[in-house]
Amino acid sequence: MNKLLLLSRDLALCAHWRGFADGHDVVLGAGVEALDELPPDGMAVCDLGLPGLPALDDQRWLRWTATRKLLGADGVPSQERNVAALEVGFRGYAHAYAAHADWRHILETVEAGGFWIGPEVMQRLLGALHHAQPAPQATMDWQAQLSEREREVALLAVHGLPNKTIASQLGITERTVKAHLTAILGKLGVADRLQLALLVLGAR
Repeated sequence: MNKLLLLSRDLALCAHWRGFADGHDVVLGAGVEALDELPPDGMAVCDLGLPGLPALDDQRWLRWTATRKLLGADGVPSQERNVAALEVGFRGYAHAYAAHADWRHILETVEAGGFWIGPEVMQRLLGALHHAQPAPQATMDWQAQLSEREREVALLAVHGLPNKTIASQLGITERTVKAHLTAILGKLGVADRLQLALLVLGAR
């Protein structure tokens, strides 16, 4: 059973988090010492509003995130806080009171070695990557592995467009877009949109 630290002094929040933590060895913590005590392969959901926690630009976070899988949570989340958490190694960031189903999906993603990035921040990262790294000819090989429609979906996805917009532009349903993206990721051997963008834009 995987160890999961719930780092908060907010009893109501801890009670909410326990609702999605089934299947984990749950430990409660109320201060930074709990992060030091967490085993190297442990995971923690951190209430970033907890008094006494270092600011997100504090280098201590890099020490903790180097060997542990940390998730950040805010009662009032923001893109800036999301990016700041990712910059110091957090594996994900979400609304503290997100639905249990959403939190379970986040935990599953992180436990599988992935990162959970909110859709707005993902679009922002992909947009910045696209402008910074024009695709060289050498990266065109990926297209040969996809159908014409899959190539269209992939190119729109790496521009940071959400599924709804892609569906509208191509005249297909969001469900079909999701199916195409699943097929694209599988064929190209990448885990998510960010890795897809790195491949398509020549950064991989």
